[in-house]
Amino acid sequence: LFLAVHRTRPEVKPMPPGAALSSEEMQVLEAWIKAGATWTEPVTHWSFLPLPRLNPAQSIDRFLDTALASNKLQPNPPADRRTLIRRLAFDLTGLPPTEATFAEASTDSHSDWFARLADRLLASPHFGETWGRHWLDVARFGEDDFSGTEIIPYANAWRYRDWVVEAVNRNLPYDRFLMAQLAGDLMHDNWLLPATGLLGAGPWYYGIAQPPQSRADERHDRVDMVTRGMLGVTVACARCHDHKYDPFTAKDYYALSGVFASTAYKEYPLVPEAQAEDWKRRKKEIDEAEKTLNKYLDEQGRALSESHANRIADYMLAAPGLQPKVTERWKTYLAKKEEAHPFLDAWFSGAKTKEEADKFQRLMIGIFAEKKAVDDENRKLVEAANKTAPKVTRTIVLPGGYRSEEDFNPGAEIPSKSLDRNRYVAWNRTFGDKSAPLKFDHELTAELMSAEARPRYTELKNKLEALKKELPPQYPYLMGAGEFEPLDLQLNIRGNPERLGEVVPRRFPLVLSDGKPVLFNEGSGRLQLAETVAHHPLAARVAVNRVWMALFGQGLVRTPSNFGKVGDRPVLPDLLDYLAARFVAGGYSVKSLVREIVVSEAYQRSSENNVDNAKTDAANGYLWRQNRHRLEAEILRDAMLAATSELDETTGGESKLLDAGFHRRTLYARTSRFQPDETLSLFDLPSASVTCEQRAVTNVPLQKLFFLNSDTVIQRATALSGRIATAKAEDGIVRAYEILFQRRPTTSEMLLGTRFLKNTGAETWRQYAQVLLTSNEFAYVD
Repeated sequence: LFLAVHRTRPEVKPMPPGAALSSEEMQVLEAWIKAGATWTEPVTHWSFLPLPRLNPAQSIDRFLDTALASNKLQPNPPADRRTLIRRLAFDLTGLPPTEATFAEASTDSHSDWFARLADRLLASPHFGETWGRHWLDVARFGEDDFSGTEIIPYANAWRYRDWVVEAVNRNLPYDRFLMAQLAGDLMHDNWLLPATGLLGAGPWYYGIAQPPQSRADERHDRVDMVTRGMLGVTVACARCHDHKYDPFTAKDYYALSGVFASTAYKEYPLVPEAQAEDWKRRKKEIDEAEKTLNKYLDEQGRALSESHANRIADYMLAAPGLQPKVTERWKTYLAKKEEAHPFLDAWFSGAKTKEEADKFQRLMIGIFAEKKAVDDENRKLVEAANKTAPKVTRTIVLPGGYRSEEDFNPGAEIPSKSLDRNRYVAWNRTFGDKSAPLKFDHELTAELMSAEARPRYTELKNKLEALKKELPPQYPYLMGAGEFEPLDLQLNIRGNPERLGEVVPRRFPLVLSDGKPVLFNEGSGRLQLAETVAHHPLAARVAVNRVWMALFGQGLVRTPSNFGKVGDRPVLPDLLDYLAARFVAGGYSVKSLVREIVVSEAYQRSSENNVDNAKTDAANGYLWRQNRHRLEAEILRDAMLAATSELDETTGGESKLLDAGFHRRTLYARTSRFQPDETLSLFDLPSASVTCEQRAVTNVPLQKLFFLNSDTVIQRATALSGRIATAKAEDGIVRAYEILFQRRPTTSEMLLGTRFLKNTGAETWRQYAQVLLTSNEFAYVD
């Protein structure tokens, strides 16, 4: 076939008949041949098909009414106005309705009062905060990573979060919203640059594994985020072998992975370039000065170790006139039997004589000299190897300037010499380990160094301190993505990046493009990928399903990131496709989609159970009622702060630690991948390390114990009691129910409250407030 279309062999019949293929057609054909020339059968799986033509006569309620009638289900009546106002406020803004909003909506006499309320809430800046948070779960937004030895903070990652919030509030078309996060740097609009924080802010794996493995894991994260998070398919399952259930091959996986291998982490300064370069120059001077000082302290520390080694016997015998701090270390060292090496066995057996101490001293002086000689020899081996080592041509730089190949355990691959195990352990326990008696760290070295060495130390120290004092805070920047050297990856056999197979051209999965290769060959291919993903029917189906899930507590597809063969098939596929087609026809407007859903009869139904309906449709797949749901972790905390008038509603800005003094919306608290907040995790905050399509909802005893014992809840209860405590208990009870539940207490609630508040002291009011804050009515939305 290849020879036929190229028409270079006279003995091979030219194909196709007539005119030759164009160069672009030839390129597509060659890519198909390289991909295995697999003939793909016509796509029949429901989610992979094109969207149907939109029928403007259809509507959400018409679909549902037909389904309910055919299944002999009776829809619930609308919920009462109070419930609807609370439901809409929480669903659209993540906050309870303000007293003014509730009063206005509850007295609105217009027939379209609910749509008018929806329009006001859609225009609220809190809409972007709440619906941006939904996306941040999918985007696995975090503000740090773990390098393997330490946490690496990302002080500027919050700028991506703020961009997401602003984009949602602006009603940025969803297709452009997706494209910007994959290729905002290539879309000729500077406002879109922060969006590439989806890629730039990690996760990054630094030196957790060998560089090829860590970089492969990072690419895997990006493939998984794009295919599950944006398209609702599990292409990442094909990393080690062809997918077991869906028609995705390992070549599909590495074809996508190549796009991210051709993409680099890039920082975009938010100051003039000259200012950024000046800061980098100063920081480099500081790093070099610090390196010089540390090297000097290391040299002086070794000198101190060597000189004190000559008095090991004196320390062991606790002779007078020794250095006090070193003496204390020796006491600690000798206080328990040393089991790591055998050279002190005689000493610990009871023969604590000068002869034994002198013997151990001579041994350790010899081991110290041997270790020094081995280190010098190994250093020369590394220097020689570095001179002849091939130059790294693809230097991958991660946040913080980490250079993946050069900074990972440099010299580790070079054969080196070492001490006998027992002799090394003896050296380490005496000179090397942090708690070793003759280990002189920088602080102790600075204190004990000789008078001759001190002037040079003072000079280096003063220089470093002066440079640090002159350095301004680092300029602000965006954590984003940029172009890298284009690269088609080799297939990793069984997913092992050290076992390489054939080269796989960058392209879209064949089954999602009707078997025709959609090549990503312009630069990294990210912009082509972005355009293809954003306008694929799967992206629209996944998006509307997630919106539906946020408003009903469950999606039309119950597996929101798996629209494949083993994923859930929608009970109402025609409704899903109608919404997706309408979403696309409406210019990918999320706000319009949300509005259309919330003004439907289905959304406004009560959440009361119907025994007869439940026998036929216990899972409520046909939406005969609304689903009651618990507030998410952040919304629950925010609702407490709103109830106590402590909530700071300032939008945007740098993330802060979630401590007792933090009264902003929880969205603006620092989000750690390595150390997530324990309280939020208790209420099912998802991990920021992987894309999360749907939060778990657990009900465990620890949650109730939190409400009973947490300082946070007690502080909120104290603040709330200050709003409701009155001389007349009945008035305070009414005020409490109006603030927390937007209703008056029932007769029984009033009776229970007045009995409890017979003693109207401050502590009794606090306890009463705490009881109400722990109620299901506060934590759930009907």
